[in-house]
Amino acid sequence: MKVGDLIKWTWYLDGVGTPTKLSGIIVNSRVAKTDREKVMIYSVLCDDGRVDDVREDVPTLEVINESR
Repeated sequence: MKVGDLIKWTWYLDGVGTPTKLSGIIVNSRVAKTDREKVMIYSVLCDDGRVDDVREDVPTLEVINESR
């Protein structure tokens, strides 16, 4: 995944219940380092105007449309 890709994923906004489907365009990425691993974090401009951070290891994360 790279800047400009359109992605979608699901997230439990209320912590329980049914997941919410979210989508947006990757506007930035960075690597975060923990004690045990490195993980890519994407800054995503969502369809409602928010910018959210999405980790690359979210199980439902997928590319809808790749940028050129």
